[in-house]
Amino acid sequence: MAATLLSAPSWLQQSPKLPLTSFGVDPSPDLPPAPSPSEIAVFMPDQSLEIEREDGSELTIAYSSVILDPRWIDLHYYEGWSREFDANTDPEALLFFTGPTFEKGHPDQPLGMVLHGDLKLTNRLIRAGNRAAAAGRAFIGIRHDGTLTFGFGPFTASAADHFRLFIGGLHAFHHSFETPPADYKGVYGAMTMADVRIVYGLRKDGRLEVVETADGVLFPDLRLFVRAKGFQAAYLPDHASKSRLIVPGQRLWSEEQAEWVSGGKPSITALPFMLRVVARSTP
Repeated sequence: MAATLLSAPSWLQQSPKLPLTSFGVDPSPDLPPAPSPSEIAVFMPDQSLEIEREDGSELTIAYSSVILDPRWIDLHYYEGWSREFDANTDPEALLFFTGPTFEKGHPDQPLGMVLHGDLKLTNRLIRAGNRAAAAGRAFIGIRHDGTLTFGFGPFTASAADHFRLFIGGLHAFHHSFETPPADYKGVYGAMTMADVRIVYGLRKDGRLEVVETADGVLFPDLRLFVRAKGFQAAYLPDHASKSRLIVPGQRLWSEEQAEWVSGGKPSITALPFMLRVVARSTP
């Protein structure tokens, strides 16, 4: 599927106030009219990228992705266990994708679970129930001027002033311009599993690319993939069996999809929430 993207900005902006680096688009007093939904969320199905390993062998990684303009999106907390089939037919949503890790076994909490990352979304602010996890992981945020940021740490009072949207509790898989701080812990231990993965990629044009890879991708090959894609940073949300990239009316969840992401064990794929993307009318 062919798609035309807006021209890339020529600058990279480093924030003087926060311990992280930002890429994005300069705000302008003369705002253009709102783009169409297909320009805000550019769906790129059935793509492939060839990578070369250090030993000289080659591998083709299949994937699908959606490229998002951070200036023109809102994010909603889409709660409820196993709502993927509802998401398939949502008339307003641009897409749904996986959020941060969570832990079950909390019957006193809504949905019986707590999050490992803070969420500041358009419709809710949710503090992680596991504060140690939130403090030791990474985040992506969208500032009030539309700038997309990949950084580290929990949602703080300072972050509340700077960010319109915030997704915490992430694993900083690749970061080309900043070394994680000493208190960063990450999500994964030894990364040896070969699975399907959701990747949040920071593109050179300041946009967010949400990728779902094919099944069976090893972590060393995924590192080569995100570098070949040219991502300035790449963060991972929840684990492989929790991978979701649903584009209503176009890329649907199904029983076959549940088998695919879970390695044939669909009983482990249940999710209590997803992140829902809708178009904004004003940036």
